[in-house]
Amino acid sequence: MGEGAPGLQAAAGRLAARLLHGTGLGRRGLVETQIAASFPDRDAEWVRTVGADCYRHFGEEVAMLASGRRGVRRALARVDGAAAVDRLRETLGENQAAVIVTGHIGNWELAGAYLASAGVPVTAVARRQRGPLGGRLHRLREGLGIDVIDHDAGAGPVVRALRSGRCVTLVADQHAYRGAERIPFLGRPAWTRLGPARLAAAARVPLAFGALVRDGTGYVAEFRVLPDGLVESGDPVTVTREWVSYLEQAVRGRPEQYFWFHRRWKNPPRRAGR
Repeated sequence: MGEGAPGLQAAAGRLAARLLHGTGLGRRGLVETQIAASFPDRDAEWVRTVGADCYRHFGEEVAMLASGRRGVRRALARVDGAAAVDRLRETLGENQAAVIVTGHIGNWELAGAYLASAGVPVTAVARRQRGPLGGRLHRLREGLGIDVIDHDAGAGPVVRALRSGRCVTLVADQHAYRGAERIPFLGRPAWTRLGPARLAAAARVPLAFGALVRDGTGYVAEFRVLPDGLVESGDPVTVTREWVSYLEQAVRGRPEQYFWFHRRWKNPPRRAGR
């Protein structure tokens, strides 16, 4: 979306806000409560400012994605990440396959698109969103060179993609009970999926944390491969703790760019009769 389309950008931003509120995720009280609990040393004014900046950040990012491939490619041209991709490739070695896990920080859609634009074969595991906007997002991913595997397809297609030399990307920080453990995150235990660690172990490939965050008028990309031997240890909880600690560092550095709209910390469901 160019400088000559401010009306479209503003409309897309308003649409993002309506979508957030329409799904029950956009309540300001939830956003501020989670920020305050994650940063207990900060005062109420700081919490309100970060919350307001969070809405602004995601409104702008959704507006950029809504502009389609042309707007996304303009954004990709403003990413500082060539050195990070070179280090990733060097660390991965000849096969180049890896599980790359991230959280809802910065712009995770743009992160996958950036890897694909740099020539990295990317397969994204994602839930298919409903409605015309979901279809548009799916087509946008494919148009940017990203293969997509549905989140509910099971491990088989993902392992095959990894064994064929592709990097598989997952956004794995939403609350879950099935296949999850309580992992420390921002000072409190949060139910976190162990799937990325188990996939990397099953395919015998490295696991890396990746993030792409806004920095001024552009973006900065980061990729950190977990230490040698950690995935091979066969302990998915230890592996998950490691990548979550990287996500935590990213959130502490850019709290206004984290997706505070989802309920990250929940208690286990009550058992029958309790």
